[in-house]
Amino acid sequence: MKLNKMDHVGIIIEDLESVKEFFSTLGLELIGEQNINGEWIGNIYGVDTLEASIAMMKVPHDETAIELIQFRDQSSTTNKSIHFPRNIGASHFAFSVQNIEQVVEQLATTSSHVIGEITQFEDIYKLCYIKGPEGIYIELAEKLK
Repeated sequence: MKLNKMDHVGIIIEDLESVKEFFSTLGLELIGEQNINGEWIGNIYGVDTLEASIAMMKVPHDETAIELIQFRDQSSTTNKSIHFPRNIGASHFAFSVQNIEQVVEQLATTSSHVIGEITQFEDIYKLCYIKGPEGIYIELAEKLK
């Protein structure tokens, strides 16, 4: 078996517009949006049928996308996961940035906030975690060398 590449990361959300705005503030581009329904999507998620709105966003000059999925019937979702960067099974994804302080300042206009503080790891990186809307955690990493 051989993997070709990382294609996308999917995130189940409640408010598509606010999450799109958050990722747009980070600089991601909307590359597609559509409403989907039918047996095929239900089959993927292991239920009879689903309806959802989906938005695909990506970092400019990168192929990997983020798929934002909002189910029309909120009873299709569950909040059983505990989302926190230190919990076993918790997830986050990281973005490489050029000026971490500037990115954090831009994000101050959204519902997000820095967890802890911007921290320098040796002479290699400046790093921080951001808690975005709906418990989405991202890591920002500014390479120093």
